[in-house]
Parts: sequence; structure tokens; C-alpha cells
Amino acid sequence: MADLRYPANASLYYHNELANVVEFTFGYVRIDWNPVPITSAALRAVYEQALNLLRSRGLCKILTDHQLMPPVPAGEQEWLVQDWAPRAIREAGYRYCAVVQSYDVLNRQSTQQIVQRLGKEPFTVRYFEDDQAAEDWLRGTDTACHAMGKVA
Repeated sequence: MADLRYPANASLYYHNELANVVEFTFGYVRIDWNPVPITSAALRAVYEQALNLLRSRGLCKILTDHQLMPPVPAGEQEWLVQDWAPRAIREAGYRYCAVVQSYDVLNRQSTQQIVQRLGKEPFTVRYFEDDQAAEDWLRGTDTACHAMGKVA
């Protein structure tokens, strides 16, 4: 099993073969993807756990590290656009996403397609080449955003 120790400012929330979902005390959820084939069940479990963490902690930011992630299959892209993202925005006030770009050009394309299709949604996505730049940007965004967009 991989070494799942994290720094003092981070806490592992969920782990499966596809990814780790980690809570950072700086006020965001981080998803670290592994270079394994994506299955629908594993991908949906990761995103549902990330949504649970956003809701339970009143967070609205995700840093998703796609560096090793393979492309997201078309059916899962559809689920993210039509189901997961609208629920995350409505139920948790999801507002900011920092994407550390994949080394895989097909993943970059699938991620950009998802984001383009979500263009009407009230949240901001930025792309980065490294973790530190992504974290710096997230830390500089509105810290009171967790109250926005929640359903009473």
C-alpha cells in the first residue's frame, strides 16, 4: 500500500484505487489522482466523497491534481456536467477549482471539455502546471465563499 502520510495541515478523508481525497486546513479539498484505468464506480465514489467533504466542512474549493490521471470517459464527463457539478454548486456552494494539468494530452482535452460545458455555472476554474501555484491561487480566493449557493 502507498505511504498515505500527510503534512500536519492535511487529513486524508477518502482513498480508493483511483484517488485520494484530502482536506487541507487552508480551506480546500484536494484530489490526487492515480495513473490507473478509470471505472465509473471508482470515479463517482471519489467525487461523491469530495462532495460530502465540501458539505460537511463548509468548503467551496477543490484542488484536483490531474498530472497522472488518464482521460475521463465520455459517460463520466456527462455525469460530471449534468449531475455532480450542479449538485456540488447547489448543495455545497462549490465555487473554485484549481486543476494541476495532466501530462496526458487526452486528459487535458477531456477536462477542458467538461469545464467548457459548465461555462454557465457560477464557479471559476483555473489551470496550473504545478501544485504550489494552484494552492497559492486557491488560498487567495474568497474565504467566505462557503455560504454562497447553498440551499436553505
